Amino acid sequence: MEFTVTEIANTVNALSKIGPENLIGRRIIIRSACTAALPDSVFFDFRKFKDPANPIERMYALGVRIFVVNTLPENYSDYPDAAFLIVASVSQAINQYIIATFRNFGGRVIAVPNREGTCSVKDWMYSLLKPDFKVFTTLRYIDELDFLENVSNITNGFDVAILQIPDKYCFPSISTIEKMDNVIFSDDEFDFVYSFTETYGEVTVNEMENKKSYKVRIPFCDNIHAEDAAHCLCYLVKSGLFNPEVHNRIFLGLSTPDDQIKMRDAEDCMGIISLFSTVNNIYSVSKTFDFLARQHQFNGRTAVIMNPDFEDLTADEFFAELFFLAKSAGINKIVFIGYYAQIPHNDDIKITKYDTVQDYIDNFNVLEYQNRGIIFKGSKYDDFADIFDFFNIGNHDTVLEVSLTALKHNLNYYRSLLKPQTKMVAMVKANCYGSGSYQLANTLQNNGVDYLCVAFAEEGIALRRRNITMPILVMNYDLRNYKQLANYRLEPVLFSTERTKNFIEILRNRNIKNYPVHIKLDTGMHRSGFMESELDDFCQLYNSNKDIIDIKSMFTHFVAADDESEDAFSVLQTERFTKMADYICEKTGVKPLRHICNSVGIERLTQYQFDMVRLGIGLYGVAYQATDQLMGISKWKTNIVQIKHIPPTETVGYNRRGHVTCESRIALIPVGYADGLNRKFGNGNLFVEINGRRAPIIGNICMDMCMINITGIDCKVGDEVVIFGSNLKLIEMANAIGTIPYEILTGINQRVKRVYVE
Repeated sequence: MEFTVTEIANTVNALSKIGPENLIGRRIIIRSACTAALPDSVFFDFRKFKDPANPIERMYALGVRIFVVNTLPENYSDYPDAAFLIVASVSQAINQYIIATFRNFGGRVIAVPNREGTCSVKDWMYSLLKPDFKVFTTLRYIDELDFLENVSNITNGFDVAILQIPDKYCFPSISTIEKMDNVIFSDDEFDFVYSFTETYGEVTVNEMENKKSYKVRIPFCDNIHAEDAAHCLCYLVKSGLFNPEVHNRIFLGLSTPDDQIKMRDAEDCMGIISLFSTVNNIYSVSKTFDFLARQHQFNGRTAVIMNPDFEDLTADEFFAELFFLAKSAGINKIVFIGYYAQIPHNDDIKITKYDTVQDYIDNFNVLEYQNRGIIFKGSKYDDFADIFDFFNIGNHDTVLEVSLTALKHNLNYYRSLLKPQTKMVAMVKANCYGSGSYQLANTLQNNGVDYLCVAFAEEGIALRRRNITMPILVMNYDLRNYKQLANYRLEPVLFSTERTKNFIEILRNRNIKNYPVHIKLDTGMHRSGFMESELDDFCQLYNSNKDIIDIKSMFTHFVAADDESEDAFSVLQTERFTKMADYICEKTGVKPLRHICNSVGIERLTQYQFDMVRLGIGLYGVAYQATDQLMGISKWKTNIVQIKHIPPTETVGYNRRGHVTCESRIALIPVGYADGLNRKFGNGNLFVEINGRRAPIIGNICMDMCMINITGIDCKVGDEVVIFGSNLKLIEMANAIGTIPYEILTGINQRVKRVYVE
């Protein structure tokens, strides 16, 4: 929606406004971490947790010129062509802006509740209405703020807006949307009847008042998709829009939407990023560009676009906005596939066109793409399936899907338990507990974590080589690593006098001064760390070399923070730590940061957060208490590759350990102990999930595959099988074989492809 500065000021009840009044705002930005923005955006300076510093400066550099703020920046004169609207509450101002957007929208608004399956309803309604109307719909949103940014793109160039409403929200403006047309109908209005063959389903809805029936076919054979299709059909019928000649064909061609941004690794250090959304408009493109711009591990960026949707923009307007976004995101190459019209020239961006996907593959030069991030943007996966097969990153049977959104959610949950000034160390050792490496480290770097921590120098070096620039602690190292630590500016943990002497000698020989280090104190774990009896020697050594090393922090580690019966010992550890740290400060004059809390400590012993905390397993979704507050970041899944009918006289698997007691359906899935699925899970010790049903592993687990008993479960070859997808399931798996979630996560072999999702 288009608003002048004066209209925006009136809408948000601005206390005052400074700057030009002839500016126009057409959409909003709430996230200060945004890296690709259009210049006609309005930035609401809504601070949440540790947002990137200097948001006004960052947004101004992206071309934004309208700012809604609580207080006028002291250096506002540095932005002479920008307008500042000062409000009492930025949160309230956002609400008022969104309400004004809908008041000015002259079209029909359809609200889809955000619950299981309704993402399909939103996208299917878009497909069903698009032949007759200009339709706006939301992309998949990360959270409420993302949703609000999304809906601010509505204009009167659309006839219908279809919105998937957040299930939890704090902004009252969303409740005004929810009162619009709804696609969920009661039993009093319609009765649903489903029937299925092996290849399709039939959905019948009976209109209770008029005693009329309507029937469509869908390419799905399950109740969940059938119910979603039924609600879509009900809306068309109740609104008088159902046209069998048009809509029967669309219903039969429906597909399951998957409009998440996904990132995979390919050879030659390429990163493949994709977003296949029903809507392939400029806003959808901007979300992928923004995501790519935040991936600092790449030295170059390319976008490959198919079937762009101009919506209410002219071609010139679309390409002007596209090139502006690309430049701000650091994209210097754009490839168009199947777009035959003339594309404007741009001095900053190399434009290439190919008629087909195969033409692109035939002309692909790997040397031009080394260490580059490549975006593939289209309306459906099948458009690019051949390219993904070419990169050998197609639809693998077995993948570990890692949610960057869940990672950020967990980080912010733990932040909410801390004082605003408390710093955060994120543990990224062992490939981020098996979830990935630089991909997650990059996300943490973008989200204001103060330190990363690895176990060995090699892990830190790998991060540095992928453009991770923030401070990195190294817990363990040997004499061969000392020079590498300095070469890559890694910050070692010193835990013995001998190691301290050796490291100081290396630094002195290389004429390096004020090198950052961290001191570990042993307060009861008796693993590594200075004992109290060693502190005098350490202090004397430090005082003789103050110009060489700079102590950034001192810390210790709780022995049993998760054991209430050992709370007295945890308190004793804290007292010992305080005493030892105070002694070092007294003898040396240093005042470094102090930290003792791990993930469980942040939950249970928050009063001992000191200056900093170390967040480990909690970051990845496993908590001691707050299991309902965290999101599991990983989903380990595979597919059924074969189904057999086994009579009760037969057995399944090696050594005939899998016994069946009746005629049974047995499915083969391509995951085994070489992938990290522990052999102890065999013979019924683990249940996997298929279409919402639990199926036990039967027989011994093989190296590369295992068998599951699917008797009584409605499923077929190709259906998804989830090994784990939540923190509770992960804990259940660990308990089943007498281990801990750490071992399950870190044990997943690297041959299992990782896919990163936002």
